[in-house]
Amino acid sequence: MTEQRITRGLKAIQLSRAAITTQHVFPFRLRHLSLMLLGSLIITVLWSCGTATTTTTTTAAKGKRPANFVLEQALEKRSQSINALRAEGNLAVEVDGKKQQAQFVGSLLKRDSLLLTVTGPFNIAVAKVGSTPDFMNYYDALSNTVYQGAPTQKNFQTRLGVPLSHNDIACFLRGEVPGGFTGFTVESVAGDSEDTYIRLRDTVTERVIYSHRAENIISFKRVGKSGATLIHTRFSNFNTSENVSVPHEAFVVFPAIKATFSVQCRAVDVNPKDQKYSFVPPLEAKRRKL
Repeated sequence: MTEQRITRGLKAIQLSRAAITTQHVFPFRLRHLSLMLLGSLIITVLWSCGTATTTTTTTAAKGKRPANFVLEQALEKRSQSINALRAEGNLAVEVDGKKQQAQFVGSLLKRDSLLLTVTGPFNIAVAKVGSTPDFMNYYDALSNTVYQGAPTQKNFQTRLGVPLSHNDIACFLRGEVPGGFTGFTVESVAGDSEDTYIRLRDTVTERVIYSHRAENIISFKRVGKSGATLIHTRFSNFNTSENVSVPHEAFVVFPAIKATFSVQCRAVDVNPKDQKYSFVPPLEAKRRKL
């Protein structure tokens, strides 16, 4: 076992111990739980975490910018390699100075169907989300209530506490940039290993840092019209799975809601077969419209 795997193992043990010691705070307040859910939605699968048993890490052999590199072409090629994703791991969240831990299992088919389950200590399910471009079910297991409606930015923010639509979330899960791959221009170049790109889209400015060592985006930042950062996501510890470069550690900041998330995946499967991407809410659950 490598030193890196030992370190990851210790981190996982620490998260498990923390979860057990915080069992007395369950059930969570719904908003804190929702924020945890979004954390896993955005990062997990949310740039699809790599596993400790995947092939050789990309950082060992790569690092220099290829000749005639074009960001759009690189992102499009990677996107075409991903048909589906499945990942599971640990999630730590801090909201207004309060820390919580949870576990997640998530599956995504293309950008169309998302299924995510969040569990607390002793593998107790606390929330489940099923979403398509047209409809979403959000099941709060603690209150046995299903919230149903269009997967708009407003509705996700109502239930999850953050301004992201289904399409935004699906793109993050696939390790892609929301809004497609076009429109970016080079802002700066750091040696021959990283490039920073910028794009003006609607009322926001988006910046990405592309690492030629990781063969993927390692940072995404969205800034509002006022100049305030809306979301900043950083990814690290890249491996290859099914010839796709994927990170298995990530850190996300939402300054406006004073929330931070860190995710560490323990397993990932790129292009899995026979996975479920939706769920049927319990018949006895209360229904609420979004």
